Amino acid sequence: MEDANTHYPRVLKATLLDDLKLYPAVAVMGARQVGKSTLCLELAKELGFANRTLDDSDVRERALSDPEGLLAELGDSGAFIDEVQRAPDLLLALKAVIDREQRPGRYLLSGSNQPRMGGAVGDSLLGRAAYRTLRPLTLSELRFDEYHRGWSFLFNVDDDAVLEELGRRAISSGELDWREIVRTGGFPRALAAPADQRIRLLEDYVEVFSGRDIRDLITLESGSRFDDFVRLIGARSAQELNASGIASDLGIPVSTIRRWLDALRRSYLVEVVPAYSRNPGSRLIKAPKLFVVDTAFALAAAGEELPTGFHLETLVASDMFVWRDSGPSRRVYHWRKTTGPEVDLVIEEHGQLVGVEVKSTSSIGISDARHLRTLREMYPQTVRGLVLSCDREIRLVGSNVVACPWWAVL
Repeated sequence: MEDANTHYPRVLKATLLDDLKLYPAVAVMGARQVGKSTLCLELAKELGFANRTLDDSDVRERALSDPEGLLAELGDSGAFIDEVQRAPDLLLALKAVIDREQRPGRYLLSGSNQPRMGGAVGDSLLGRAAYRTLRPLTLSELRFDEYHRGWSFLFNVDDDAVLEELGRRAISSGELDWREIVRTGGFPRALAAPADQRIRLLEDYVEVFSGRDIRDLITLESGSRFDDFVRLIGARSAQELNASGIASDLGIPVSTIRRWLDALRRSYLVEVVPAYSRNPGSRLIKAPKLFVVDTAFALAAAGEELPTGFHLETLVASDMFVWRDSGPSRRVYHWRKTTGPEVDLVIEEHGQLVGVEVKSTSSIGISDARHLRTLREMYPQTVRGLVLSCDREIRLVGSNVVACPWWAVL
């Protein structure tokens, strides 16, 4: 967390390099100012790609008036095109080149307006492009790690092996203050700002999104009401989503709330985590959980200064999303039984489950694992339970239930 010139490795880079060996086009998606252009320019330089941005008025005019000529000018050794959604006809020209040559690694694409970008690429390059999500910087990247630590080791049935790995990670990381990490967040531009100005910069981000970006997605009946909505969502990260309750609080139809939530999701600012059930159909009717993708953004949107346990859970979930994105068999859920027991997060890999409870306390006891034990009793495919907290001790607190400090995993 240095200054504007600090270069953080992005764990998505290795995935993009692999994708470019398989797909004709790769589209990098993600929230505004998350670092998409920076990463793609770095890749373009390493791979010897030409690069153009449609932010440049001359390039944009060429893309609009003669897209085929612009692509010919870029050559056949690969190219990065930024803000590609600004010239829809350029995407049709890209499709023609891809279909004609059938060659992987031809184009790397990105843009700042993600809903428009995703729609344009999806309509024109369906089946021809891989889509990858770049998220705010993870704790691994802030440590300058080139690879994400991940969560897969928790599915090992050998408790001793898991405890050993947790111990190794805890030593490597060192004890951390989760409140400081939450306030810092993972947006590169905010990280480059002095700490006392970071929240103000993120508040400006909220204002720009609410006042300008969102108008490309939805017709706003009331801009001030939408601003209130974004701030309310920021305050409810890591809580069950109750669209009817939000509609009642704001005095807005629930259909409008659902449309606004979809706009936030399509802008990569929130994640909606379904409830776990053996029956996939039941997951659709149980209340999901809502997470803002960045903890500092959640604080700024809500106008809050003091992080809570919900923000620590948001930090943990954000790291899980990066792990989930990198494996097709991976899922993230939450779990709640109608009679009361609930588990904050449940991760799945190859059909097996690990339940995760997140506590902001510094002391953990056996009672903190009781809902994890219920989860294991109900679902035999649950390999283990995990209690993350600020308790420094790594130990078993029940059969296949491990307690450890949160920094031993992240």
